Parts: sequence; structure tokens; C-alpha cells
Amino acid sequence: MIVGLTIALTLLLTFGAFLFFPTVNAPPVFSRVAISLCAGEFVAVIVWQAGSSCIVAGCLTLSRAARDTASVEIPALTLGMLALAAVYGLRVARSW
Repeated sequence: MIVGLTIALTLLLTFGAFLFFPTVNAPPVFSRVAISLCAGEFVAVIVWQAGSSCIVAGCLTLSRAARDTASVEIPALTLGMLALAAVYGLRVARSW
């Protein structure tokens, strides 16, 4: 349950950031990183689900790696991206 919530929140935040950053005139790198994280999360979830029902040797290992990526690594990178975007926004706001 927690893993599913983490994945859903990560997909929501990354896609929302992809849509939000251009509206506040953030540098394009923020939008590209956000959509890359969203796509990476989506691919990791697909690999995790496909590997969990596979009977070929090695599928279980790949499935576990994809689950860890989707539930821990990409959400951590998403939080880092949002923190950097907030710091950038504060620096721009203070320079006015």
C-alpha cells in the first residue's frame, strides 16, 4: 500500500512540476528533469509489474530492482529536484 501511494504521488508531482515550471518561467532544465523522472518512474513500474509475473530466470531480480527504483530512488530524486527548484525560486525572488 505504501509503495503504491509513493509511486502515485511521485507520478503526480513530477508531471505536475513538468506542467508548472513553464508557467512560472523557470529554466527549461527543470521541466526536462521533471518529465524525465516521470518517464523513469513509469518505466520502472511497468518493468516491476512485468517482471513479477515472468517465469524466466532473472526476472525476479529485475523486478525487485525496478521496485526499489520506483519506490525509493526516483521519489528521492524528485524531492531533490523540487528542493532545488524551490531554492532557485527563492533566489530569483530575492534578486528582485
